Amino acid sequence: MRIVVRGAQERDLEAINGLTEDLHRYLAGLYGLELSAEELEDEHLDRDELGDTYVAEDAERGVVGYISFSNGRDEWTGPHYALEHLVVREECRGAGIAGMLFGVLLERAKQEGKNITTGTLARNIGALEFYQKMGFKPLTVGLLLDLKKRIPNL
Repeated sequence: MRIVVRGAQERDLEAINGLTEDLHRYLAGLYGLELSAEELEDEHLDRDELGDTYVAEDAERGVVGYISFSNGRDEWTGPHYALEHLVVREECRGAGIAGMLFGVLLERAKQEGKNITTGTLARNIGALEFYQKMGFKPLTVGLLLDLKKRIPNL
């Protein structure tokens, strides 16, 4: 595989949103939840969100991963980039693609003097291990009181 990382373009939206749906189905499955087509579509990126989105592309397979992030600022982290999605096709994992994509954000954050924040679900062990390897440290904890009993395996 020969991977090129580049800024996302409108023509990449179908592949990006397919990866997004795969990710959210996987995450929902960790808790025994099925997301509706509408819920999955709510997670889609549109062309206005491509400014801080980068894709990893293979000449034969096309887009095999992407990263998206946005600017943020709060009292704990100061100015930062919020890493929103970092997704690699399942069959392409383990080839360093996530690290390549993350490298784009890391370099940009270093150049601009910003921190990077992110979050994931507690059962997403692979992502937690990746983020720890990249140097992330826990800062906040998200909690849910599931009054509607939406997540059966919580």
